[in-house]
Amino acid sequence: MKLIFCETSLSSCLFFAFIQRIENGRFAKYRYFAHAKVNDSDFFMITKSCIFFVTKGTFGQLTCEWQYCFDEFTKEPMIVEGRRLRIEAKERVKSVFHAKEFGKIINFKTPELAKWVLAKLEDARESLPKC
Repeated sequence: MKLIFCETSLSSCLFFAFIQRIENGRFAKYRYFAHAKVNDSDFFMITKSCIFFVTKGTFGQLTCEWQYCFDEFTKEPMIVEGRRLRIEAKERVKSVFHAKEFGKIINFKTPELAKWVLAKLEDARESLPKC
C-alpha cells in the first residue's frame, strides 16, 4: 500500500492523488496548487508551474486535453465577458519563421468562480522564484 503525505488540506491530498491518475502518472511530478470544476467532466488544474485542462472519460480515465507552463504565457491571464478566463500563450508548433500567439478560453459557471481561479493562478505564478 502506498501512503501519501500532504501538508495542506484534505482537498489538496485528494487532488495530489488525482493528479497522479492523469494519464497514468504522466503529470505526477507537478506540485498541486489549486483546481476548479468547469463542468461535470472537466477540471482546470493549477500547479506551481503549469496549468492543465483535464477531462474525465466515460470509464473514469483522466486525460489532459492541454497544458501550458507559466513561462509560455505571452500575456497576463484575464477575465473576459464576466466568467471566461482567457489564457494567451506561445503556440507549441512553431513555423519556420516565428512562433505564433495562441491561447485558450475556459468558460466557468459563475463570474465568482472565474475570479477565484484567476486569483489562485496569480498566487501560483507569484510563488515562483524570481530570477
